[in-house]
Amino acid sequence: MFGFLTSGTREFADPLVSARVAAAWLRQLPALDVIGRQQHVMGALDAMRQSRRPVDAARAHAVQYLDAALGTDRRQLIKQYVENYATGPKLADRIWQAVYDLSQGFIFAYQTTLEASLHAPQHARWRGLPPVLFARLLHYYSTDAKLRVFRFERWIPAKWVELHRTYLRASELGFDRVPAVLAGAGPHATQWTAEQEYVYALLVHQLNTGNMTPPELDWAMSQLRAWSRRLSLDAVPRSPEGFFVDVAGKTGLGRRTGNDNGSMLRYLDTTPLAEALERAIAALRGAEISDRGPATVINESRIAILEKVAPSVAPNLNADMRRDPRVACAVAAKVRIGLPRICHELTQGDVVEPSPSTEEIEVFAVSSTGGRRRVPDEHDSLAASLSSFSDPMWQIKDRSVAGLRIAASSGIGQALTLGALVAVRQSDLTDWVVGVVRRLNKLSNDEVEAGMSIIADRLVPVALHALRLPTEEQGFVVDGIDVSTLGARFYGLYLPPPSRPDKPLTVKTLIVPTQEYAEGRRVVLTTGRSIYTLALRHLIEQRADWSWAAVQIVEKKPRL
Repeated sequence: MFGFLTSGTREFADPLVSARVAAAWLRQLPALDVIGRQQHVMGALDAMRQSRRPVDAARAHAVQYLDAALGTDRRQLIKQYVENYATGPKLADRIWQAVYDLSQGFIFAYQTTLEASLHAPQHARWRGLPPVLFARLLHYYSTDAKLRVFRFERWIPAKWVELHRTYLRASELGFDRVPAVLAGAGPHATQWTAEQEYVYALLVHQLNTGNMTPPELDWAMSQLRAWSRRLSLDAVPRSPEGFFVDVAGKTGLGRRTGNDNGSMLRYLDTTPLAEALERAIAALRGAEISDRGPATVINESRIAILEKVAPSVAPNLNADMRRDPRVACAVAAKVRIGLPRICHELTQGDVVEPSPSTEEIEVFAVSSTGGRRRVPDEHDSLAASLSSFSDPMWQIKDRSVAGLRIAASSGIGQALTLGALVAVRQSDLTDWVVGVVRRLNKLSNDEVEAGMSIIADRLVPVALHALRLPTEEQGFVVDGIDVSTLGARFYGLYLPPPSRPDKPLTVKTLIVPTQEYAEGRRVVLTTGRSIYTLALRHLIEQRADWSWAAVQIVEKKPRL
């Protein structure tokens, strides 16, 4: 699919000279090479950018035709991106870049054709074009926003200025509520106004909460797009609740506080959207009760997504989303991301090892203390605290019993992803804690903040072996272990119970690589005194690269 199958194609000096020429040019491009066709289109749009020829109505129609014809390609690329987000990050990045480049190309093309249409309103061929040009330009701003939210990124102020200026201009000219549709989109295509596209672009940014993955965001945005058609902007607020936007400002939606007023403010009542969302959740729950088949898992996932979306678009927000009180701080920290790095770090010499007289696998009840605090030194200072860590760019911004907000600068936190396994050692505590990234916010290319929930404040790195059937010919015993029964070795984390401050687990659990997990699989764990055969049981949580599962001790033998 990703080869450039361009043999046999005919050269066109200017494929965007008219819709007819654009159609002929597009037909001779490789039908099965989505990214290859996208690159040809980007070349044509770039040639339009560099050309000094004036833009006429025929070229505007050619851009519209190309836009409509590539709709399926864009949807396919987005689908491939979300499908490869977790399993093929490099491929996903390439697909993301292809969609992003295409959206930027169309933003330029529509900006150029829109300017030409507004400067030649008397010409008959331009009549009727401005409403659709405004709507499609705002549509591609929302596409840009969607792609940014996929990566937990935020717009810079200049991009907000562009969006607001485009909508304000459409409003001043009376085109903001004129329904429009692409000429080549087909007879049953849905008509959109510039205002509807603008509102949707604003709402897309509301989903940048940092707690949803691209597949979840993609589904949520498709629902939001349908529901947002019922919304409109008002110069005078309908109720004391809802949102407002400053169309002359440099930010997006803000919640009403009662002190918001001004001639450049527009008000958005999201009550119809919130009601549609509540009805969708009720319908999915009703389907769960009536049908306990394979669709149940999908329904449960969609309910969870909509419950994450609800607070972001609700007209009022009375509930405190934080379960535990948080304390603001500024503490340097060591951070390790991913199971392999965590296991490697915890096996180094600077980690306090458990007492040899205690069989950690047999610990059944451990009091959760949240880590031992360092004894303060009268000569201690922030500089001394930072100097004791090899990576001082990590910092704890606030913390609670069950979570931490970690921040990184200088670009070192760009490897963080939603659902990543993270180990943190705070400079004022002696012990490591391990947690999962639940919320991610990329403030800039250099700064990242993440909210992580702590799943254990006691953890032990362990080496495990898959259990194989013994062979009589090759079996031999070393320290009481039949080594012929030991399969490939892999590393994991043993979490003595109770783990997780929130809803503690009283069972023994292991975190292992996902490729090593299978329910019922037996593994061998060797300690200083004993040899354990463990069975992996039900999953507590699973991600693409790690799985957290309960374990059962099947057999215990002393080491000889």
